[in-house]
Amino acid sequence: MKAFPLGIVPLGIVAFLSLCCFLHAEFVVEPYSSKPTADELSFVQTWLGHLTQGSLTQGGQTADESRYSPQIPFSFLCGERSNREWIQPDNATVQTSEWTNDTRLHTLRWKDDVTSLSCEMHLTEYRNFPAMTWTIYLKNEGTADTAPIHDFKALDTVWKRKDGSMPILYRSQGSDGRTDDFVFVGEEMRKSMWGHSRTVRMDYQKNRDFRLASNYSDKDSDTRPSATWMPFFNLQTGPDGLIVGIGWNGLWFAEIGHDGNGTCPLSAGMQHINTKLLPGESIRSPLMLVFYWSGELMHSQNMFRQFVLTHFTPQENGQAVRMPACCPSWGGTPTNIHLDVIQQIVDQKLPYDYYWIDAGWYGKSETDCPNVFIGDWGTVGDWIVNRHRHPDTLKPISDAIKKARIKFLLWFEPIRTTFGTDITLKHPEWFLKTSDQPGKGANVLLDLGNPDARKYITDTVSQLLTENGVDCYREDFNMDPFPFWTFKEESDRVGMREMRFVEGTYAMWDELRTRHPNLLIDNCASGGRRIELEMMKRSVPLWRTDYNCFPWLVTEATQAHTFGLAHWVPTNSISPFLTVADTYQCRSGLSSGVIYGIEEFGQRSASDPDFDWQWQRDRIAEAKRAMPYFYGDFYPLTSGNYSLENWLAYHLYLPEKESGLIVAFRRPKSDVISMNFDLTTLKPTARYEFEDVDTNEKIILMTGAEVRKTGFTVSTQQPRESRLIYYRRVD
Repeated sequence: MKAFPLGIVPLGIVAFLSLCCFLHAEFVVEPYSSKPTADELSFVQTWLGHLTQGSLTQGGQTADESRYSPQIPFSFLCGERSNREWIQPDNATVQTSEWTNDTRLHTLRWKDDVTSLSCEMHLTEYRNFPAMTWTIYLKNEGTADTAPIHDFKALDTVWKRKDGSMPILYRSQGSDGRTDDFVFVGEEMRKSMWGHSRTVRMDYQKNRDFRLASNYSDKDSDTRPSATWMPFFNLQTGPDGLIVGIGWNGLWFAEIGHDGNGTCPLSAGMQHINTKLLPGESIRSPLMLVFYWSGELMHSQNMFRQFVLTHFTPQENGQAVRMPACCPSWGGTPTNIHLDVIQQIVDQKLPYDYYWIDAGWYGKSETDCPNVFIGDWGTVGDWIVNRHRHPDTLKPISDAIKKARIKFLLWFEPIRTTFGTDITLKHPEWFLKTSDQPGKGANVLLDLGNPDARKYITDTVSQLLTENGVDCYREDFNMDPFPFWTFKEESDRVGMREMRFVEGTYAMWDELRTRHPNLLIDNCASGGRRIELEMMKRSVPLWRTDYNCFPWLVTEATQAHTFGLAHWVPTNSISPFLTVADTYQCRSGLSSGVIYGIEEFGQRSASDPDFDWQWQRDRIAEAKRAMPYFYGDFYPLTSGNYSLENWLAYHLYLPEKESGLIVAFRRPKSDVISMNFDLTTLKPTARYEFEDVDTNEKIILMTGAEVRKTGFTVSTQQPRESRLIYYRRVD
């Protein structure tokens, strides 16, 4: 197992130890729940009220200066003039909307005659969560260029601990195609026992240093927003803390400090920005989230999960969209094989929700592309159906999918473009490059900040979605855009290409969702490297990491990925890479959605006479029963490790149904036959029924108190075995 850096402790260990403390203590349920308390809601309402209502003489509320700064929580410089010189809570013009979907928008406005800048803070309040989000907009209202806008921090505030506890920073690594993707770690905010101050920064250089030091990443740098670190962190300051989230599909930074005496400066925003504004021109900041919590750590994470599901997940009929059970296939696979697989789905009564066609279905090539490892699928830009592989276009496949009463997912990669394809030669001005003369076959970047380029690709994708009856638009993005944004960048317009590209990305997706109201968008970028709040509002990550593209993956890492990402993003899925009927490996891919292949992207054949259709049917049905539980609360029962010698286990709980699911894996080299777990969700006086999926055994326990006192034992017969155990209240 890869060692963690000194001073970093896997969160699962922290949570596991804290859970164990309750085995012989008073039974506690509510502190771990996802339900906000009245005090948590009140704390944020007071903070937000101070920002929106100004001084007490104007009927506002007093900031709690013992906990946070009374200043507006963002900052920037225009030339040498600081926004602090003209932007305060008590001199804002404030407009407040009506409540809609349990949110309301406060628009705070300021105007500065010295710089000719206007500033708007779009501040969103949430009725049922102790959270606020905001985006800052700056506009040049003058007739001349402004001085450079720089040091633009969308978040710039101070947080102070409530007691003498040492602050602890919790965060997760990103989606880098590694065994330790999404690992959730906690680290004290001090350098040592002798030095109690510390600063942690995530930005281009620090992330690069981290990647180089680990000697474990394919790329020395990757500026996609969730490639190195997830754009969320949780700062625990004794009995309470703040979760901070960032919404920016570009290069962001975050800095978390501790002065050694309990004061923690916090800042975050777009890192690469130093630009004048032309007359009438405007820019925006990343979206910022501040989420207050009090009590237990897992209470904070579970509240955050429910907040994400409610406000930062695509909605369907007033609820977070339900993730699908997908049958993946390779786009380069010939039409007749697709039709055979779809017919098998019908004949074998496999309860899939989506048929997934991945890369390789497009272009002008007349060669074969049988799987991800062989062929020219990486040549992108000619968005026409490949007639060598699909002589009659995708229409026969689409018709067969609809006849099978399932939905159709289709892969695209419209932004990375291969130089030499027709569109790059016809409209070279639409593309960003890293050299003046890119060679044939080189990658170029479609500039979504160019309205004409964005209209072209939006129209092209929309037409293909309509013609083929596509229900899920899967957009991949297999490149780091930062070198393209910065090539020959004007010195007085630093960051403007990135700014317009990011805005264009959101605009393109919004337009597709407007034209296709029931469209589901799958957010992929070499796996899950574009997971951030703005993208999460519009999409779900069906393929969370490219680690699972390869047959030599470590199955136990897939289990750990689920465990780590579950702290932040409830809706995600991955293929466990099934090439044989292996229940342990299959269950390693359990999440709110699943991808269980038949052909496994061209890696096996449905015509194999030994194909175990009953096993496939059972696994899909098993997953579809489990998937709703991943929308509930998440409780670690072990550390989030990928060691072959250890167990990994967690349980999921649906408060409204008072039922849960224990997921446990005994790894191949573990000599521990059984594990005993405390289940903090059980009410002591209630009776519960437990059901072991593998043995069909049902156990009635008189009260939850019996489990809380002695624990619930999960037993196995042999190493490399998994257990799914449901429980529900029966009185």
